[in-house]
Amino acid sequence: MKRITDALINFCRWPVAVFLLFSIPALLRSYQHFNFFMPHFYFLGTGIIFFWVTALSAGREMRSQIQTIAHELTHTLFAFLTLHLVKRVRLNPDGSGGSMAFSGQGNWLITLAPYFFPLFAFLYMLIMPWLLQISDNYWLVYAVFGYFVAYYWETVLSQIHTEQTDLIKEGYIFSGIIIVALNLFVNGAIFAFTGHLWHGIQLYSHMVWRLNIAHWYWLQDLFS
Repeated sequence: MKRITDALINFCRWPVAVFLLFSIPALLRSYQHFNFFMPHFYFLGTGIIFFWVTALSAGREMRSQIQTIAHELTHTLFAFLTLHLVKRVRLNPDGSGGSMAFSGQGNWLITLAPYFFPLFAFLYMLIMPWLLQISDNYWLVYAVFGYFVAYYWETVLSQIHTEQTDLIKEGYIFSGIIIVALNLFVNGAIFAFTGHLWHGIQLYSHMVWRLNIAHWYWLQDLFS
């Protein structure tokens, strides 16, 4: 079954990339629809600022080790989601990175997932609605979310460079399109979640789709 899954995902490689490239204008326009002056965004920003303050004071080696753990666990999650048996996950003892191994050929989703999927923020999002129900300090719940969001931003930015083997494997052009477009969507989804939790992500996805359709009609009118 994993062979069929890999074949389908890899077959859709460039159709997905072209669709995401086409979607970038709609994704950028979608940010205009957020009300960043809501109190929830102030609390989110507090957590983001707190992360950067603590990150600057933390040791570079410790930050790198945690980022590597998140990186390899994200590879592992997407290998599992695409029906692969994960054989091992390990960190290099010299702190130079890590690796994971799985059965089968693999696909580009497994390879590039750490560069657009906010693992720790996503796990926190799963319990955040419950935390908001039981907590008297809802501002703190959003601040912790902001901390994980900032961690995701730093992890992605620190691990994108020309010597990154994942990007070399999938190609710089393809990787660039996927990473840019999906990060735009993921960050929009994070902002939508901040405002209206999971229902906000549903609304945001519909809005991006409508903006894409509007963009398509605009291009048709432009070249007709």
